[in-house]
Amino acid sequence: MCRIISYNIHSGVGRDKKHDYRRIGNFLASCDADIVLLQEMDTRPAQREVVKDIKDICAGSVYHLVASPALTEDDGWYGNAVLTRFPVLSNQTLDVSQDGFQPRNIQTVMVQTPAGPLTVVNTHKGLKKQERRSQFAQLHEYIAERLQHTPTPLVLAGDFNEWQFFTSAFKALDDTLTQHKVGATFPSGFPLFSLDRVWTTPDLKVRRIRKLKNTQTKIMSDHLPVQLDIKMPDSAALSSPIAADKAYA
Repeated sequence: MCRIISYNIHSGVGRDKKHDYRRIGNFLASCDADIVLLQEMDTRPAQREVVKDIKDICAGSVYHLVASPALTEDDGWYGNAVLTRFPVLSNQTLDVSQDGFQPRNIQTVMVQTPAGPLTVVNTHKGLKKQERRSQFAQLHEYIAERLQHTPTPLVLAGDFNEWQFFTSAFKALDDTLTQHKVGATFPSGFPLFSLDRVWTTPDLKVRRIRKLKNTQTKIMSDHLPVQLDIKMPDSAALSSPIAADKAYA
């Protein structure tokens, strides 16, 4: 089994106004997460050291961080990141920013699990409806093309910022991947909106999916983390998509 957590960490600042990457990293390690998809990782404040921020969110040496900055400044960067216990085979970033809006991207990381290669797609979509619609279309086109060229088991997760209760925004994605209902994850203190979502390819068996709501997660960020336990397909260890992935990159 492989355990994946997707988490918008609000730049490490909790609802108690405290910035603390260490408590987030230790929490993730205590959950026995193998892979973590982070949104709003922020190392820009000049009063902190980037190396220490990364060490803290990695719970020391529990994880390796794979960065995917959407915005880079003199003192650090802001954007998506993947934490993993597994060896990294590849890391790609696709810019889906829209003119006049905050920079956004799609991060794709392939890791070598004991059961074979697994691709995770990590993303954080825009706040405005017209911005998101364009980004959703780009995301679907990208994933469909990637699965054609590199058909590894795949997990898509992140903060999609789609707050409408009855939305057709994910129709194309739902035609390609299997969406797993999580429920409301925002705001963490009293969740009302299903902003954080998860999809998988049909070859992955989902053992369990849930939002992690407890006294810690209600404070550490304004979003609740989402946990996904999957079983890799038996044939995954026999496939070797690395050469194809490099060619596609």
